[in-house]
This record gives sequence, structure tokens and C-alpha cells, in this order.
Amino acid sequence: MNEIKINSYSKINLTLNILARREDGYHEIETIMQSINLTDKVIITEEKEGIEIKCNHPQVPVDNQSLAYRSAEKILKKFGIERGVKIEIDKKIPLASGMAGGSANSATILVGINKLFNLNLSNKDLRKIGEELGMDVPFCIQNGTALAYQRGEKITPLPPINPPLWIIVINPGFKISTQWAYNNLDLKEGKGGKNNTKAMIAVLKEGRPREIAKNLFNYFETLIIKKYPEIGSVKDRLINEGALGAIMSGSGPTVFGIAQNKEKALQIYEKLKPEYKLIWVVHSI
Repeated sequence: MNEIKINSYSKINLTLNILARREDGYHEIETIMQSINLTDKVIITEEKEGIEIKCNHPQVPVDNQSLAYRSAEKILKKFGIERGVKIEIDKKIPLASGMAGGSANSATILVGINKLFNLNLSNKDLRKIGEELGMDVPFCIQNGTALAYQRGEKITPLPPINPPLWIIVINPGFKISTQWAYNNLDLKEGKGGKNNTKAMIAVLKEGRPREIAKNLFNYFETLIIKKYPEIGSVKDRLINEGALGAIMSGSGPTVFGIAQNKEKALQIYEKLKPEYKLIWVVHSI
């Protein structure tokens, strides 16, 4: 029995600028995304026929309309593979959290099926397929540090952060719809928010946590915190306990804080662990 086990890495947005609404209804964005080592585990097993999705989280859809199913179906059909697959997802990334958990699973399924059936597709080939499935899927195939633009599906890899960033991640335990966030944005004519992209790219090369923390930015934050003030409270707690900077990831509600080093990250984690059920210490990859 052919089987492959692979990690799905979540992401955070170090910067996220919403530039304009496009004619196709999507938004033009510019964001620097970073993979972190909070992962789902995916096992893909070759079967005689069909596609079966299993997940340990009861709220993750597994039917033939789910992103996981559609991802497997797309690559199998595209390359005329007549065999089937069983896909098991061990879910650790919170749902609807601004951390691209579903996109990461989609990306992992594409990468895994490519390996399982020896399709020999390049990273670029897989990203092209990923563009048809979701805006964050190409980044989750690429992983690491990257600039994403247009609708978020176009990727320019950036050099890895060295040494890795140590980060405290807190999820408040509720979901936010990305669609709701975009639909409620107030985009003022000619104003795309605080454009930290160039500054962030420059300090990422130096790998200095303090300077990286100074350049964190998320266009969504004002809107989301107004509706969900708990997110602002999480940010304040992280900074009060010694994080160099804190920001919401994506359209939320997950918040992350950057620490000076591993020791400081663990210290903040221990202090805040009694207050938050969904809290992790992670590092950039």
C-alpha cells in the first residue's frame, strides 16, 4: 500500500495591505506571509478508486464540495490518474482563524499526490494548480517567507528569516468569515493604508526581531477589533508581557506576538497560558 505523510504548515501575515477592490469582485492585496511550525498532519493513501476524506475535527467538511476533496479531484483528473486516494487530516490549526488551515491542507494534498503518483510536477506547476483552488494555496505550496500580491495568489519568495523568529500565537476561540471582513472594509479612494512592504522586506533580511515587530501591519485590524474588541485585548496582553510587537493575522481572529528570543517567548507563553486555551509558541520556518 502506497502512503505518504506530510505536514500542512499554517501561516501568519507580517504585513497585509488592501489596495483596491477589483472589477472581478476580489481585492488587490499586498502581503508578506510567513510559515510557522503549527501544523496539521495529512496522510494520503493510494486506493483502487474514489476519494475519501477523513478528519478528526467534526466541523471540517469532508464531502465532495470540500476544498480537500476538490483539491484531490482536480489533480487526479488533470493528469488522468485512475486510482483513488484516502486522505486523513489530523487538524491542529484552528478553523477560520486567519492562518490558512484549509489552504494549507489543499496545498499538502497537491504536493502529496504529486509525490505519491510520481507526477514530477515542479513547485511552479503545483502553484498554478493551487491558484484555481484558493488565494492562499500557492503560498502554502511555496511555504517559508514570501510576498503575495494581486488577489494573494501571485508569489515572490523572500530569503528565509535568519535566525528564525520566535512567536506566541493566541486564538481567541471564535471564527471570523474572511468574506464578511472583505465585504465590510472601508476602502477610501486612493488610500491603501500604511504600506510597510518595502520596510518589512528590508528588515527581514537583517533578521532583527525588534525591527520586524515595528513594521507589523494589518489593514483589517481596525475593522475587526471594532466588532471584536477581545482581539485588541489579546494584543495588549502580549505586549504587556513583553512581546516586541503584536498583530492580528489575516482577517483574524488569531493574534501573534514576536518575542526577542525563544526564552522570552516561553516566558510569555507560561504567563498567558492560564488565560487562553488556544495558545502556542512557534517559530518561523
